[in-house]
Amino acid sequence: MQEELTLREQKRLATRDAIEDAATKLVDERGFNDVTVEEICEAAGISRRTFFNYFDSKDSAVLGGPSKEFTEDVRQRFLTEPTDNVLTLALHVVDAHMVGHHHGTVVAERRQRIATQPEAAMASMMRKREKAHEIKQLIEQRLTAEPELQRLPDSSPATEAMIIAFFLREALWLALAGPDIDCTEPLADRLHGALHLFTEYAKGIQW
Repeated sequence: MQEELTLREQKRLATRDAIEDAATKLVDERGFNDVTVEEICEAAGISRRTFFNYFDSKDSAVLGGPSKEFTEDVRQRFLTEPTDNVLTLALHVVDAHMVGHHHGTVVAERRQRIATQPEAAMASMMRKREKAHEIKQLIEQRLTAEPELQRLPDSSPATEAMIIAFFLREALWLALAGPDIDCTEPLADRLHGALHLFTEYAKGIQW
């Protein structure tokens, strides 16, 4: 995490933490379908308007991670920034999109329990699928415009984009699986660590 945060950034992170704490506590106690945004707001001591300044839905607050679409600035950066490695560029975009997302042991443990609830599991799967599709479309657009960036020239840009998006989705899931109480390990490092594990595991495998 950045060494220094402005007072405004500190307050934003504190508010986000309070919302996530309230959301996961209530859902852990009652169940995913039995908690409303209004109840989360009351428990966190915030207004409904404030809630939606941080999260676009109950799902986001309970399950973690952003579900909002990439901004136009982010999309243009991905499509135009010089690179010789689309996967690395995509990692940087995902890392920037996840700024401020961190959680401690208590919230992480609650989310692990919540993930076993059928309704929460379904919501989580849908959110991951939607985000992976958004990333896949961006990657495909870049590879189509610059075919020299492909690492699988015998495959279509759509196929290679699907593979890259798969790696990103699973790396993010693995990177966020463990708690990081003080954000001492940057998300980018955890993402690279997850991808390194994939590479090491695949070495020597005969298909």
